[in-house]
Order: sequence, then C-alpha cells, then structure tokens
Amino acid sequence: MNGTIIDVIGGGTLYLLIVATGERIANQPVEHRCMSDIVDGEGLSSPADLVGREVSLADDGMSVSFP
Repeated sequence: MNGTIIDVIGGGTLYLLIVATGERIANQPVEHRCMSDIVDGEGLSSPADLVGREVSLADDGMSVSFP
C-alpha cells in the first residue's frame, strides 16, 4: 500500500507513522533502531523530516520502504 506520511509520533521505543493512502489513514509502527536507520539512509536530520514523503507499507505491517 502506498501513501504519504502525514505525521510521525515518537513514543519511547517506537515511532508511529501516520500515512494517508488516498482511501484511508494507516498507522505503521517502527522501532526506534529502525527509525534511526531510515533517517540516516534518507539523509534526514530527524524522523519529523519524513512528513510529506511517499512511503510503501507492506501488507503484513512488518516493513516500510521509500521509493
């Protein structure tokens, strides 16, 4: 499922990506360690910089990717 990140909520050891898919709003949890890898890999300075970016969510809810 593809969509646009509309918010990133930090909560201890997890982050929650709020994604607008066009049809609905989806929530995707991401572990803190994985979020650090995503931020570094995308060349960003913080998770909040992901807002507005396109993202692909796996159907099983276990992974995200950035086109």
